[in-house]
Amino acid sequence: MIKRSGVLTAIGAAVASLALAVPSAVAAPTSWTITPTGAFTGSAGVTVLTDNNGNKIQCATSAASGSAPTSPVAGSPAQLASISAISFNSPCTGPFSSTWTVTTTPPWQIWGLDYAAGAGTNSTGQVTGEIRAIKAKVTGSSLLGPCTFDVTGKVAAKYNNPSTGGSNGTLNTAGGGLTLA
Repeated sequence: MIKRSGVLTAIGAAVASLALAVPSAVAAPTSWTITPTGAFTGSAGVTVLTDNNGNKIQCATSAASGSAPTSPVAGSPAQLASISAISFNSPCTGPFSSTWTVTTTPPWQIWGLDYAAGAGTNSTGQVTGEIRAIKAKVTGSSLLGPCTFDVTGKVAAKYNNPSTGGSNGTLNTAGGGLTLA
């Protein structure tokens, strides 16, 4: 649950918009209380990477695991969790009948930036944050031939607290500062 005090503990499968089942956390302006702490897992359905030209690489599912530190965590912004493993099903598909494999390099980090009491899909609070330290190699082949590129950077994220009495919140990511090289 959250009060201006806040929520976030989760995982992220960056490079897309996704929803994941994750534990909740409570945040204060200068310290964050995460509940529960320790190991977590999550999964998402369709995960999409879209470049600036609108080209999309789509993976049917993704999964991640990591850990949340013992509370409280001081500071704002503050690192609220570490993603130690993240995977995207293969092959992913893209333009021109292309197929792609995504190989990640963890750890990725979940940071809390702000908290809004009463906001979010369940009106139980929402944390605005980022998934940082994203590193992935995308390898594929299409009618145009083989291609490999790296994805690095961070994405914006919003964590919605679970409904009252619920056990899972959702983490949604979109846009942000990813670089493809």
